Amino acid sequence: MNRHLLRATAGPFLFGFFVVTFVLIIDILYRFVELFVSKGVPFPLAAQVLLLSLGHTFALSVPMAVLIGVLMGVGQLAADSEITAMKASGIGLYRILRPLLAGALLVTVALAAYNHFVFPRSNHRLANLLYDIHHTRPMMEVREQMFTEITPDFTIFVEHKDDRTNEIEGVVILEKEDPTSQVPTMTTAERGRIVPLHDSDALRVELEDGEIHDLPDQSDLSRYSVTRFQRHVINVADVEKDFQESGRTTRGDREMDLVQLLAAARAERENREKAVAQNVQTAAELAAKQWSLLDPAARVDRITRPGRDQGRIPINERRAMLRNTQQEITRVARANGFQRNILRNYQQRENQYMVEFHKKFAIPVACMVFVLLGLPMAVTTARSGKGVSMGLALGVYLVYYLFLVGGEKMADRGRLDPAVAMWMADVVLGALGVLILMRTVREGSLFPSLRRRRPVSHASKEGTTAP
Repeated sequence: MNRHLLRATAGPFLFGFFVVTFVLIIDILYRFVELFVSKGVPFPLAAQVLLLSLGHTFALSVPMAVLIGVLMGVGQLAADSEITAMKASGIGLYRILRPLLAGALLVTVALAAYNHFVFPRSNHRLANLLYDIHHTRPMMEVREQMFTEITPDFTIFVEHKDDRTNEIEGVVILEKEDPTSQVPTMTTAERGRIVPLHDSDALRVELEDGEIHDLPDQSDLSRYSVTRFQRHVINVADVEKDFQESGRTTRGDREMDLVQLLAAARAERENREKAVAQNVQTAAELAAKQWSLLDPAARVDRITRPGRDQGRIPINERRAMLRNTQQEITRVARANGFQRNILRNYQQRENQYMVEFHKKFAIPVACMVFVLLGLPMAVTTARSGKGVSMGLALGVYLVYYLFLVGGEKMADRGRLDPAVAMWMADVVLGALGVLILMRTVREGSLFPSLRRRRPVSHASKEGTTAP
């Protein structure tokens, strides 16, 4: 029976895996086409980007595939009355649950191992590949509302950019015609277009409706000039280079395994603790300094100083003391605000690392949670068709995904503990699955009240029509 149940769910599991993976890679396919067709990246490099981008989709598609496999596989068995026959022979849902839960446990372990060993390395390789491609073709790095250095002598800023047509708006270009010049020539334009010249390893920027601001000699402001134009072309040479792997070693949080994530989180926590200790020391020193101005002995010393009018401190000195105190308080307040931002950044980075750490376990465990949810749903909705099964799977996974994404954002902002944020979806949906399973075993249906009312309503209808 165990093998029969696993075989019945294996086919729908594979079907769900390929369908969900295909849906998730639609955006990746767009990136592949953009790199290969629009950006002129060689096909082997674009293909590597496509294959490496599949890595993160597996972690999301496997739990969804488990849910689809249980809903469709067990649902088909229930539609064929096999589940009813099992119940008649004394095999309850708890017994049916065992092999499915064991299979989900194996998938959970395999997915957790994948998240630890394979996923960080593929992500790191993908990040390095994209970095090297962008370094080879710097114009791919041009982003809206950012200054991008194409070459040491050419920097560009655009307000809006169309990646498909390479049309740009709100352009500002800083260009040094002479490497020794301290003041670059600034060119502004309402709109323009970027034209890569692959044959000559150069770049042409076609601009419209703009101005050229030039100051040849910084010491002579009279030589400052403004030239207005309707059309202007700038050629940038030596933009594209031969592709070379840089061997970048820095890693983001999604490029780290479990050990690296814990080490990074520990480092951020230690940095935060050092910053707190430094803040406490600074506050103590300031308090001691200000207290010295209020100390009676210090005041007596100031008053009885030789050449001083006994009985009071001169008004000018008191004003200077007050002014210095106010300046010191203002300086410390600004420093405290700056330190608060630093502490917040340390805490935020630590939370991000711990979110990724818990996510590597929470998502695989969702496979077992979806078995608990899927089995009673499959038995109850068996005769509703595969469309209903797919709809239920989509609805459950959407709820899980919203829990996951919402929890991650709240944890990153420090509003929720990373462990709670990542495990919240598993705990809530797992508890719901256990309750639904117990109710289905006890009542035989998710909605037993509706099933009980049908005979009553039918009988009452017959009573009203009888003569």
